[in-house]
Amino acid sequence: MTLAMDKRRMRRIHVAMACVASIALLLCLLLGWHAPRQALLSYLVAGIFGLSLSLGSMALLMVHVLTGGAWGYYLRPQLLAALRPLPWLAVLWLPLLLGLHLLYPWAAPGAMADAALRRQAWYLNDGFFIVRMLLCFGLWLWLASALRRRLDRADDAGLSRFAALGLIVYLLTMTTAAVDWVMSLVPAWRSSIFGLIVATSQVLAAAALAVLYAALRHRRDDTPSHPPAEPACLLGDVGNLMLTLVLAWSYLAFMDYLTAWIGDLPAETVWYLPRLKTSWSALGVALVVFHLAVPFAVLLSRQAKHRAGWLLAVAALLLVMHYAYLFWLVVPSFRPGGFALAWSDPLAWLGIGGWWWVVFDARWRAVVQPSASAARVLP
Repeated sequence: MTLAMDKRRMRRIHVAMACVASIALLLCLLLGWHAPRQALLSYLVAGIFGLSLSLGSMALLMVHVLTGGAWGYYLRPQLLAALRPLPWLAVLWLPLLLGLHLLYPWAAPGAMADAALRRQAWYLNDGFFIVRMLLCFGLWLWLASALRRRLDRADDAGLSRFAALGLIVYLLTMTTAAVDWVMSLVPAWRSSIFGLIVATSQVLAAAALAVLYAALRHRRDDTPSHPPAEPACLLGDVGNLMLTLVLAWSYLAFMDYLTAWIGDLPAETVWYLPRLKTSWSALGVALVVFHLAVPFAVLLSRQAKHRAGWLLAVAALLLVMHYAYLFWLVVPSFRPGGFALAWSDPLAWLGIGGWWWVVFDARWRAVVQPSASAARVLP
């Protein structure tokens, strides 16, 4: 298939997916008219999933600026393309502001009758919440735009300082967002490292997406007539990167659970109870098996890390389990009776995720296709 034919085919796929995603969002809006809380809950999970891929990619780009290594240049087209949907996600986040009183107990009518909520009102109130959200999105959009411009300039002497400052800003804003959007769904819940856990999971998801596309391209080019432009050792490098991030996320999540279990305080256990004492525990077990044990076992193998097929499978599994992890973070508090799916869950995921993929994939192909027939020289 010629490059022109491939472009036309992908353009048709993008248009079709954009139509499907638009229909899914419209159905979510129409059906959610009669169950707005349910629709907004699914919308929140899908929105955080899209943000995870964009913000995690931005953080991973800044990490590479500080550490160097060929793996960063190998993954850079995917990571840069993942920044493109960020402005669109900022617009899509606005409907959640209309439903604050439906999702968050502290914003519900009559919430100030609760003494505990009154003590938190200095922070958990509509006006301050909106200000923090706008500030976070403003800083993320600025970081993404400035990072793209600086990476285009190979002689930028201040790039390392910018990346170091950017990572600090990212961690602070991501902690704020994680507390606001997820932790405040259960105002009594306390966790000092929750923001860091969410940030680590975002970087892991972004790395999995970048490796997935890199492995797909490597497999497509791995023919006698068209050998891959990238050396095979890079597959091992990105495999080690995913292994490190899997272990980092697992360690932080386990330590948070262990601290809550040892302390046995109501402010910490109130969040874990519906996730451990109902059928939601099955999803927790699945996360341990498929978000930790299976990827760890595969990525520990040197042979598997140097095979594009194995990396592709592990990266795809990590992306699926990242969505399951976000679902586990948000939904059980609203469905305390046990594991349950609603009609809005697939619609919101397909709508937001579909549009995110269209913007990302179109940008990625615009970067990599012009040089598809020539070997790329890594800096």
